[in-house]
Amino acid sequence: MLYRLIVTRPNGSQAHSSTEPLPDREAVGMSALRVLADRNIAFGRAGLTFGRQLRDAELGETLTHESGYAFRTEEF
Repeated sequence: MLYRLIVTRPNGSQAHSSTEPLPDREAVGMSALRVLADRNIAFGRAGLTFGRQLRDAELGETLTHESGYAFRTEEF
């Protein structure tokens, strides 16, 4: 199965959506980590922890980071 990561800003607008399919849930978690780092939100252990939570979340479930950014994994 291929995946897409969708990230929403705290104001509700879309911040990021995978343009290429992600091959597995591990890639989804790493993509989330890159989004957090690119926006200077979380780095290192905090980013990795959130990436793991997103990797393990149910497909379609939305996880909200403490910064207010919402992350959701969908089938591509």
